[in-house]
Amino acid sequence: MPPEDTMGADQQEERRSHRRLEISLPLECARADAQSPHHYRTVTKNVSSTGLYFEADSDEFVQGMLLDLELTVPPGDGHFPYPMRVRSVGEVVRVEELPADTFSGVGMVRRGIATRLREPLKFLFGTVG
Repeated sequence: MPPEDTMGADQQEERRSHRRLEISLPLECARADAQSPHHYRTVTKNVSSTGLYFEADSDEFVQGMLLDLELTVPPGDGHFPYPMRVRSVGEVVRVEELPADTFSGVGMVRRGIATRLREPLKFLFGTVG
Protein backbone atom coordinates (compact mmCIF):
# COMPACT_ATOMS: atom_id res chain seq x y z
CA MET A 1 0.00 0.00 0.00
CA PRO A 2 1.44 3.46 -0.85
CA PRO A 3 2.37 5.68 2.13
CA GLU A 4 -0.37 8.25 1.41
CA ASP A 5 -3.02 5.57 1.91
CA THR A 6 -1.79 4.86 5.45
CA MET A 7 -1.62 8.46 6.74
CA GLY A 8 -3.03 9.09 10.18
CA ALA A 9 -5.63 11.76 10.95
CA ASP A 10 -2.93 14.16 12.21
CA GLN A 11 -1.03 13.97 8.93
CA GLN A 12 -4.21 14.49 6.91
CA GLU A 13 -5.08 17.66 8.86
CA GLU A 14 -1.73 19.18 7.91
CA ARG A 15 -2.79 19.12 4.23
CA ARG A 16 -5.68 21.52 4.92
CA SER A 17 -5.21 24.94 3.36
CA HIS A 18 -6.16 26.77 6.58
CA ARG A 19 -4.82 25.95 10.02
CA ARG A 20 -7.36 24.78 12.60
CA LEU A 21 -7.23 25.94 16.19
CA GLU A 22 -8.44 23.25 18.61
CA ILE A 23 -10.52 25.45 20.92
CA SER A 24 -13.81 25.22 22.78
CA LEU A 25 -15.67 28.51 22.35
CA PRO A 26 -19.32 29.03 23.28
CA LEU A 27 -21.38 28.90 20.08
CA GLU A 28 -24.97 29.87 19.35
CA CYS A 29 -26.38 28.99 15.97
CA ALA A 30 -29.73 29.06 14.21
CA ARG A 31 -31.02 28.34 10.73
CA ALA A 32 -30.41 31.44 8.64
CA ASP A 33 -33.59 30.93 6.57
CA ALA A 34 -36.12 30.31 9.37
CA GLN A 35 -38.80 32.82 10.27
CA SER A 36 -38.54 32.06 14.02
CA PRO A 37 -35.31 30.10 14.31
CA HIS A 38 -34.59 27.60 17.06
CA HIS A 39 -31.25 28.49 18.68
CA TYR A 40 -28.73 25.79 19.46
CA ARG A 41 -26.10 26.31 22.15
CA THR A 42 -22.94 24.25 22.07
CA VAL A 43 -19.16 24.73 21.94
CA THR A 44 -16.75 24.55 19.05
CA LYS A 45 -14.25 21.72 18.71
CA ASN A 46 -12.05 23.65 16.28
CA VAL A 47 -12.06 26.95 14.40
CA SER A 48 -10.18 28.25 11.36
CA SER A 49 -10.35 31.44 9.33
CA THR A 50 -12.72 29.71 6.89
CA GLY A 51 -14.86 27.44 9.07
CA LEU A 52 -15.59 25.70 12.32
CA TYR A 53 -16.59 22.31 13.68
CA PHE A 54 -18.98 21.58 16.54
CA GLU A 55 -21.08 18.75 17.94
CA ALA A 56 -24.84 18.72 18.55
CA ASP A 57 -27.54 16.31 19.74
CA SER A 58 -29.89 17.17 16.87
CA ASP A 59 -30.81 15.63 13.54
CA GLU A 60 -31.91 18.99 12.13
CA PHE A 61 -28.50 19.84 10.65
CA VAL A 62 -28.17 18.84 6.99
CA GLN A 63 -25.56 19.48 4.31
CA GLY A 64 -26.13 22.79 2.52
CA MET A 65 -28.06 24.37 5.42
CA LEU A 66 -27.13 27.99 6.15
CA LEU A 67 -26.57 28.91 9.80
CA ASP A 68 -26.29 32.21 11.63
CA LEU A 69 -23.28 31.64 13.90
CA GLU A 70 -22.27 33.63 16.98
CA LEU A 71 -19.11 32.84 18.96
CA THR A 72 -18.04 34.23 22.31
CA VAL A 73 -14.29 34.82 22.51
CA PRO A 74 -12.88 35.06 26.05
CA PRO A 75 -10.77 38.01 27.17
CA GLY A 76 -7.03 37.68 26.63
CA ASP A 77 -4.00 39.36 28.11
CA GLY A 78 -2.92 42.21 25.85
CA HIS A 79 -5.83 41.65 23.45
CA PHE A 80 -9.37 42.16 24.72
CA PRO A 81 -10.05 43.02 28.37
CA TYR A 82 -13.64 41.71 28.05
CA PRO A 83 -15.35 38.78 26.31
CA MET A 84 -16.07 39.56 22.65
CA ARG A 85 -18.75 38.18 20.35
CA VAL A 86 -18.17 37.49 16.67
CA ARG A 87 -20.79 36.62 14.08
CA SER A 88 -20.89 35.03 10.63
CA VAL A 89 -23.01 32.92 8.32
CA GLY A 90 -21.86 29.36 7.77
CA GLU A 91 -22.83 26.60 5.37
CA VAL A 92 -23.00 23.03 6.67
CA VAL A 93 -20.59 21.03 4.52
CA ARG A 94 -20.54 17.77 6.49
CA VAL A 95 -22.69 16.04 9.11
CA GLU A 96 -21.31 12.89 10.70
CA GLU A 97 -22.81 10.55 13.26
CA LEU A 98 -20.51 10.19 16.25
CA PRO A 99 -20.08 7.20 18.56
CA ALA A 100 -22.43 7.17 21.55
CA ASP A 101 -21.05 8.57 24.78
CA THR A 102 -22.21 8.66 28.37
CA PHE A 103 -23.42 12.29 28.14
CA SER A 104 -26.04 11.80 25.41
CA GLY A 105 -29.62 11.20 26.46
CA VAL A 106 -31.40 7.94 25.75
CA GLY A 107 -32.22 7.67 22.05
CA MET A 108 -30.16 10.74 21.14
CA VAL A 109 -27.49 10.59 18.47
CA ARG A 110 -24.55 12.98 18.67
CA ARG A 111 -23.48 14.52 15.36
CA GLY A 112 -20.38 16.39 14.28
CA ILE A 113 -21.14 19.45 12.14
CA ALA A 114 -18.51 20.96 9.83
CA THR A 115 -19.30 24.43 8.49
CA ARG A 116 -17.63 26.72 5.96
CA LEU A 117 -17.89 30.44 6.66
CA ARG A 118 -19.70 32.24 3.85
CA GLU A 119 -18.53 35.66 5.07
CA PRO A 120 -15.71 36.91 7.31
CA LEU A 121 -16.23 36.96 11.06
CA LYS A 122 -17.64 40.29 12.26
CA PHE A 123 -16.99 41.69 15.72
CA LEU A 124 -20.08 42.65 17.71
CA PHE A 125 -19.48 45.49 20.12
CA GLY A 126 -21.51 45.73 23.29
CA THR A 127 -22.21 43.46 26.21
CA VAL A 128 -21.90 39.70 26.16
CA GLY A 129 -24.72 37.90 27.83
